[in-house]
Amino acid sequence: MDSVMTNNMKRCFLCGSRGPLQIHHCIHGTANRKNSEHYGLKVPLCMECHTGPNGVHNNRKKDLQLIVLAQLKFESLYGDREEFRKVFGKSWL
Repeated sequence: MDSVMTNNMKRCFLCGSRGPLQIHHCIHGTANRKNSEHYGLKVPLCMECHTGPNGVHNNRKKDLQLIVLAQLKFESLYGDREEFRKVFGKSWL
């Protein structure tokens, strides 16, 4: 599934740069990565915003911001908070 988080997969979701870009699954972990893919909870990130020293994989605050945005998007499109918990195991809200 395409991203439901953004219509522009050619720019970094966080800084707007044009690339090179990597796909970040907003809700991650082994099972949750597959669920993020299934529900389109993914965004393009430049390498700096993805894996750089202050990127989402190294900055828990930024990581949580994307997780919360993804949960809100899921709840607006697919179901309520309880449904989110059933799919992803917990709520971040």
